[in-house]
Amino acid sequence: MLDRLTIGRMVAWSGDRPVLVALSGGGDSVALLHLLVAEFGASRLRAVIVDHALRAGAADDAKHAQSIAHSLAVPADILTLTWEEGANRAQRAAREARYRAICDQARALGLNTIATAHTADDQAETVLMRAANGSTWRGLAGAAPFSFAPLWPEGRGIALARPLLSARRERLRDHLRLVGAAWLEDPANRNPKFERVRVRQRLAELEQRGLDPMRLASVAARLRRRGDTLDSAASALIARATQLSLSIEIARAAWTGPNEVRQRALSALIAAASGASREPPWKQMAALEERAMHARQSFTHSGIEFIPNGAGIVLRREPGAVLGRADGAPALEPLWLTAEVEAIWDGRLGVTASEAGWRVVPARNGELVAFENGPARKRYRDVGDHLRLRSLAAARVMHAFAPDINRAKP
Repeated sequence: MLDRLTIGRMVAWSGDRPVLVALSGGGDSVALLHLLVAEFGASRLRAVIVDHALRAGAADDAKHAQSIAHSLAVPADILTLTWEEGANRAQRAAREARYRAICDQARALGLNTIATAHTADDQAETVLMRAANGSTWRGLAGAAPFSFAPLWPEGRGIALARPLLSARRERLRDHLRLVGAAWLEDPANRNPKFERVRVRQRLAELEQRGLDPMRLASVAARLRRRGDTLDSAASALIARATQLSLSIEIARAAWTGPNEVRQRALSALIAAASGASREPPWKQMAALEERAMHARQSFTHSGIEFIPNGAGIVLRREPGAVLGRADGAPALEPLWLTAEVEAIWDGRLGVTASEAGWRVVPARNGELVAFENGPARKRYRDVGDHLRLRSLAAARVMHAFAPDINRAKP
């Protein structure tokens, strides 16, 4: 049931480090844990359980999931989310908070690979939901079997493996019954107020009438292969046509290739220049790439400035996104630094202080960033040996594509 190609990538990426298994206690994740223990042994695994703290009984379920891991000799930690008053607690917000917590845990443990229990049924549901919402073919490619964690900067360098993406949900439960393993049923999986639950019910009805929902998963697999080919070409274009730093320079003469390749490459570069967690909507990219490559005057889009520069174009962070705008958009908050712990400023700059007391603040200069230290909050431009700085542009570009197991890991 484990996909061998995904397992191979997972092993190559993680090296001699354990894999962090996202465990909910539900049938899919419990089956994944059992299968990975059988594959690797408990010593190569560690589990993490996220208590979203959104319903009564969630803490007890988290403890039960932890006991399942411990029964297999897999160390397991429970992460309990906290929510500010009035915070958005919808499914998308909860998903992002969950991934953020898991990525932070992986980094704290020195791990670089997370395994999740997404199944072929999940893939079919995703394709149908995205089709109903008018997604492009890239969206219909569904979830990738091996990708970077879907957050930036928290997910930088952390791979997300889905080795059950070709397995049916019911077959996993059959396996658990065979080995005598119990699992939990999340009541949210039966609540029709959630779109995925409604889609799941609809697919079950159609399957009873003879429509195989795995056809949708097959569509995703075919489109994913097309996407991988596109990404490979876009990555090669970026390598030959750009210089990556806090500002990104594109050489127009080298910016050649099919339209979709150029658009895919520019999408990744925009995310890198802005430090954004998400790339621009794919539907915007054809017009945006055309405008950018033929621009004679500067313009702004997606939080960056496009600046024509001789034979090329420069992508630079839009000052208003950092300093605030007259329309009420706030400036970035100052970022306090902990000694010898890298902090991320605006998704674009890694900053490490050699001592406590430093903070990063917005500044009206070419880099839009300055540094302060001491009770008087004296501002420094020359930080000498006190701070180590690194641009994350190359890392953000890499994050836009699938992890390359042939490259050195970040």
